[in-house]
Amino acid sequence: MEALAPGLVPASEPVPHLKLGLVDPGAVAAHETAEAVPPSPADLGAVERLYERAYPGTWFQPRMLETGRYVGIRRDGELACIAGVHVWSPTWRVACLGNVATRPSRRGEGLATAACATLCRMLLDDGIDVVSLNVRADNRAAIRTYEKLGFAHAADYVEVLLLHDGAGGER
Repeated sequence: MEALAPGLVPASEPVPHLKLGLVDPGAVAAHETAEAVPPSPADLGAVERLYERAYPGTWFQPRMLETGRYVGIRRDGELACIAGVHVWSPTWRVACLGNVATRPSRRGEGLATAACATLCRMLLDDGIDVVSLNVRADNRAAIRTYEKLGFAHAADYVEVLLLHDGAGGER
């Protein structure tokens, strides 16, 4: 942590993560589903409830749905799984999957695999050349899901929350 900019201090323990990149786009076809559809603006409450239950602390912001690059799968009338993007640039032809979450009672059913496959197909159809994602290094189930879809390891890194210590200048 010695390399931090002056005035920044760690406010959390470092958490190991992996960056994965889509290296075999053909692998997504085996897992796509017509069940994974973009949520409508009216689904925002259901999306937020799913994140509260399945992925508390996510960095999801409602404006992210405006990209049109989110898909959800419903079961028994409820949103059971969602997958979206943190980054989507048709201009630069890059995208980064994120905010993938499955209701705890629905885990193990392949919903995240299907949602991510369908989302990857959308991105590839957009002309996106580079599709990547970040995942906690200890989330073995998610890593297996992404590997099935043709993602491979690109880099290791850590995430840590940094705060301004108040002594080193402007915020």
